[in-house]
Amino acid sequence: METQTRVRTVLLARVVIAALSVVVWGYGYRVDDSRIRLVGIVGLAIALLLRFVPRRWLETRDERLH
Repeated sequence: METQTRVRTVLLARVVIAALSVVVWGYGYRVDDSRIRLVGIVGLAIALLLRFVPRRWLETRDERLH
């Protein structure tokens, strides 16, 4: 049961990071600042990489033994 909570937490983190990154990227586009756009792109890349977090990293030791 605890794994489901952790999976939801990672999902929420991915969504929040992606949404904030789009806002940052959009702001960088609006003010024509490549550094701010890059920060937004890096944030989107981090959100994408969180998609590949192995499920076993989210399990507790007790859940792995069963």
